[in-house]
Amino acid sequence: MKKFLSISFVAAMALSLNAGVLASVKGTDITVTDEDIAPVFAQNPHATPSDEDKKQLIDQMIKFKLMIAEAKKSGIVNGEEYKKQVELAKDEIAFALWQQEQTKDVKVTDEEAKKIYDDNKDSFMQPESIVASHILLKDEKEAKDAIAKLEKVSKDKLKAEFNKLAKEISTDPSAKENGGDLGSFGKGMMVSEFEEAAWALNKGEISKTPVKTQFGYHVIYKEDLKEAAPVEFDKVKEMIKAQIAPSKLNKKIDDIANELFGKQTVEYAK
Repeated sequence: MKKFLSISFVAAMALSLNAGVLASVKGTDITVTDEDIAPVFAQNPHATPSDEDKKQLIDQMIKFKLMIAEAKKSGIVNGEEYKKQVELAKDEIAFALWQQEQTKDVKVTDEEAKKIYDDNKDSFMQPESIVASHILLKDEKEAKDAIAKLEKVSKDKLKAEFNKLAKEISTDPSAKENGGDLGSFGKGMMVSEFEEAAWALNKGEISKTPVKTQFGYHVIYKEDLKEAAPVEFDKVKEMIKAQIAPSKLNKKIDDIANELFGKQTVEYAK
């Protein structure tokens, strides 16, 4: 802990984003709360910050608050420039909050979204994809033995036998639960060797030879091929509405501005 900051962490609640006060500075009316640091972590919600990450952020927040206190102590808040900037900030805050209020009245109808969808069908295409399963093994001989075993299975029972064998011998940890099922995937989603082999197979066919990748040797079963097709409107409707809403808000603000401006008598300086 740095010597120039005497920090007292609140017992049992320190470094917890669900806590109230996370740290305070002895002898100074400065505290850091979860509300101070939560917005920073909210910028990357999928990350899991370590205790050290949180502590560093708390330290930085304390330094920031100490510097603010130092700035105020200097008398800067009594200056005319400070007062001018405060007034400007008030205007900006008032306008921003007013804009937020205007969004409540901005509605995008299903009909408006459907027109965007119909006029831009190419933008809402689900690309061609395949449905496949795999068995992952450490060496080529094991993979060849698996292929030989599966080649003896009738086509109508191949999927069931493939998934059963995957649960028994595949080194893919998820295979025990899903039988090697990879679901559907499009081009560019798998490593190149796997992708090339999987797309070359016919529907209902297994790979004739093991497919080697950086992960090991794969036996691939291609269950289905899904042609490129438009995504259903209901699945993208809310996304389209969210994209339209900002432009509708901007138009509303522009209309209000033009209406207010039109009611004024403006005298331009010569």
